[in-house]
Amino acid sequence: MSRKSDRHKPFADIVREVREQPTVSEPEADGVTDPEGTRWRPSRSSISEAQAHALLQGGARVAWDPCGCGGYCGFTWFGPDDTSRLMASGTPVVRNTKRRRGNISEWTAGDGRVLVVAEAAVRWADLMA
Repeated sequence: MSRKSDRHKPFADIVREVREQPTVSEPEADGVTDPEGTRWRPSRSSISEAQAHALLQGGARVAWDPCGCGGYCGFTWFGPDDTSRLMASGTPVVRNTKRRRGNISEWTAGDGRVLVVAEAAVRWADLMA
């Protein structure tokens, strides 16, 4: 279908088409699954910047939820090279603006591994802004 015909499509039809499209990595109510298949569940809804850095030093994985939606849009998952950059940069900075509120939360896997999730307006190294 051409772009011109899309402009004449009723809004209700456009909404229906969007709703029928499959979503990418939509989380279930109790957590998210990373690209390797590990299931993560929230354990602490808010931790300090210092706690986040300490967990990273202890081997935690890090992910970024750029919009703060809890994973419905998907997380940005960081690998070992990125983790080294995050660790070297020091503690993250949680920012709160008129439009965005930052937060850092702690998630855990069934085997006890820890995931630090930076949400929305968090700056950490040059990987999050």
